Amino acid sequence: MSHAILALDLGNSTCQLAWVAAPGDGGAVEVILRLPCSQDLVRELTEWFDSHPIPPGTCAALSSVASEAQTGDVLNLLTRIPGCKPCVQPPAGLDLRLNDPSGVGCDRLYAARAALELSGMPTVVVDAGTALTVDVVQPPSDSGAGHLRGEFLGGAIAPGPRLLAEALALGGARLPRVDGRPGVPALGKDTSSALEAGIGVGLEGAALHLVRRVADEAGLEQPATVLTGGAASFLRAALCAAAPGPWFEDPDLVLRGLAASAREIQDGGL
Repeated sequence: MSHAILALDLGNSTCQLAWVAAPGDGGAVEVILRLPCSQDLVRELTEWFDSHPIPPGTCAALSSVASEAQTGDVLNLLTRIPGCKPCVQPPAGLDLRLNDPSGVGCDRLYAARAALELSGMPTVVVDAGTALTVDVVQPPSDSGAGHLRGEFLGGAIAPGPRLLAEALALGGARLPRVDGRPGVPALGKDTSSALEAGIGVGLEGAALHLVRRVADEAGLEQPATVLTGGAASFLRAALCAAAPGPWFEDPDLVLRGLAASAREIQDGGL
């Protein structure tokens, strides 16, 4: 993919590698690799790069919320790849209206940037994965904001379905470990289905309430809602039905926002 960004999203539990085309070429996202963030990650990435040479001068953009050690190992790998020009966690181009801007996960910022570019209006961003994040982003309120693409107002972080399931199994001596499923009834008829209800319907209820509360507290009346993440199927129907404004879903928000941020660095825009 000519002039595409090679985007690598190192998440809490999954690593994604994707080509992201330039906007002038359609902006398509081609996810080429998904791997668990295990101790074998660097070896598996190395094997992929060894068998898939990349064009000289390729910008490889890295976003990571993994441990410092694993992040460093992946970055060291990228610096050794022929033709690769690493771009590590480029600024997302957002004005961070936070008490501690240094503490926010870069994945939340890249998702927020991409969501705002998708909706073009004040937006609640729901990312359902290992964690459930519900964030608010809006266009710049200052017309002289220059390079800034928007304002990140903050949000909430809650457990995702896998963490909920693990917490129940760990905290209850006689509770079995169940995998949550989307679309289950709230009225469980045995322990396993009751646990599934608590995970699936409970996550749905938490997301709906958080979307409403963060929008109200941010002063947004009819914001857009953008859904992403590997557990989006748990929330799609309920959030779509309850969305107060325009509704979007994009599984590649973090990759899109990361690539857009890296491209600005590459083009000298930041």
